[in-house]
Amino acid sequence: MNKISSKMLNQSNWIQYIIFFIVIFISDDTFNFGTNGDFTYFIFKYLVYFFLTVYLLTNSNLRFLTVLTKSSLVFYLVVLSILLSAFFNFDLSGGYIYQIWLFLLAFLIVNFFTSKQFVDVYIKYIYFLSVVSLIVFVIANFSTDVFRIFPVQTNTADANVYNLGVCMVSVNQEKIRNMGLFREPGVYMIYLNLAIIFELFFKSEINKRNVFVFIITIFTTLSTAAFIALGTIFIAFLFTKSKTKASVKSKGFIIAMALIAFVVVALSGELYSMVFDKIGKDNIADGSSLARGISVLANFNIFLDNFVFGVGIKDYPGSFGKHTLDLTGFFMDVGNNTNTITTILAVYGIFLGCFFIYMLISFAKKMSNSILVRNLIFLVLIMFYSNEDLRYSLLSAMMLMWGLISRKEIEV
Repeated sequence: MNKISSKMLNQSNWIQYIIFFIVIFISDDTFNFGTNGDFTYFIFKYLVYFFLTVYLLTNSNLRFLTVLTKSSLVFYLVVLSILLSAFFNFDLSGGYIYQIWLFLLAFLIVNFFTSKQFVDVYIKYIYFLSVVSLIVFVIANFSTDVFRIFPVQTNTADANVYNLGVCMVSVNQEKIRNMGLFREPGVYMIYLNLAIIFELFFKSEINKRNVFVFIITIFTTLSTAAFIALGTIFIAFLFTKSKTKASVKSKGFIIAMALIAFVVVALSGELYSMVFDKIGKDNIADGSSLARGISVLANFNIFLDNFVFGVGIKDYPGSFGKHTLDLTGFFMDVGNNTNTITTILAVYGIFLGCFFIYMLISFAKKMSNSILVRNLIFLVLIMFYSNEDLRYSLLSAMMLMWGLISRKEIEV
């Protein structure tokens, strides 16, 4: 990869934080810019993305766009797959342009930073958000009246939250869950678990304080998928092959954290029921479980009917509703969809679906030379992308593009 010169990056250190602020805070993954009913936020997001794109195009060494490498080849094939889907479905929806734009922006960003900067800045932001959201979570569980001074805003699903800017608090829910500034706790847990992956697999020395705070924050999301993903990450880390004294100590720390987590969950009947009851046999019709199952079945049926180029963005909502009606006997709108992988297959077809899986595999291969570790992390990624629809997530696009960079370039 051809990065911007280190001298320029050192002189413009603050640029790194501005770019990652945009990636994390001004994102479709957040409440404000993802599901907020106020359209002004969306206009602002597009303007910010436009100026960021122009800045990166004018201040980066753009040779990586013209030299054929694995990452540039996959990027152009991804763009071609999206365009072919639009062409063969006679669909001029703006979502195609936005999807390509996100991949372009992600490609520019991962080639703008060194990998050490990429990891370090991301972890610093998630640590800050974790501390803030933990404080808000504790206060909210005593009383939400404190937050009445903040504006109440409504998302596209008619849910009301107190908008603190850097954190959201549900107005109506009896059980407060930590969603940070994101559109829901299931999205927040992906950001948190990714930060733990970066700490454990891409840093020469693990910051135990960071890992501890991330784990506590994951607990407060009360997300079943978050717990399963976290446990899988820990198991993968324990199978890494390094035998240095620092590595042994780090593994001991992870084992201790896992045991403490197990004891806390096991002894707290209320916590256990809030997190795990929805996957029990008596709760299979729970809204969350049903949505996840239908997201797989309905999308896969759409994919089978439109194997090569997908159904297209414009016709996708109607097709999703029709197939959910056939499967369940009642109509479910596309807002119930939670699976990125099957959605990409349904909307864009087999070509983009294959490239998407290839990028996930490439990301997992960066973790270790161990096939077991790679497979476990790949499983974690599947959990991420089966838990939420992340098609329009800039961070997701960056993960996919970053996964194509060679291992030598990303060791921190």
